Amino acid sequence: MKRKHDNLYLNENNKKVKDSFVAVADVISRQKFSSIADVGCAAGAFPAYLKKRFPGSDIEGIEYLDSLLKKALKDFPEISFSKGNVLDKKSVTKKFDVITMLGVLTIFDDYNTVLKNVLSWLNPKGRLILHNLVNEYDIDVFIKYRASKDNYEEKDLEQGWNIISRKSLDLFAEKNGARLVSCEDFSIGIDLHKQKDVMRSWTENNLSGTKDLFNALHIRQPYKIVVIEKLPQI
Repeated sequence: MKRKHDNLYLNENNKKVKDSFVAVADVISRQKFSSIADVGCAAGAFPAYLKKRFPGSDIEGIEYLDSLLKKALKDFPEISFSKGNVLDKKSVTKKFDVITMLGVLTIFDDYNTVLKNVLSWLNPKGRLILHNLVNEYDIDVFIKYRASKDNYEEKDLEQGWNIISRKSLDLFAEKNGARLVSCEDFSIGIDLHKQKDVMRSWTENNLSGTKDLFNALHIRQPYKIVVIEKLPQI
């Protein structure tokens, strides 16, 4: 799936360490592992951070878009990158102890297929760690948007900001040989300002003293870090 929004990863600083990188890596570090795959790794920033954070581990970045994969291979030659498609189970043949997906699941309406495929790439007792928009209420929200224009064409609609409920993730795990281990709030610690691309998120301070993330959709972004464990087969 190609989105105009994906082009930003070709131009942004992929050496910058984001708050989400640190938070997800902290969750990874709670249990033993030897291999990590970051699925939907874009231009390779997170796998590069993981390699520095866990230098003794096997780190791989998996990306579908050729343009981003090419940039990742060029900028981080010390990291292993490969092409994979979350909608094609057979596109990845290796197994991993940990798989991360940062902001990826929110792109797909059929998130069950994505989760099933990615879960199959895990070793038994492996962990899938999502950094994703998650609804605390039992409601799944599917979002489409486009730039302003004077007529309607479905091909103009973009996606990427779906909000999946914790309940749905829990139900998926129960029916697919897994369990939802945890679902933790994620909060960003720095100020982000509005940019020319108004789909880039910015922060606004809330009454509790933390920062909320927004973009031009005018929807508060409820990011959480979710851990789903693949149960051993009996």
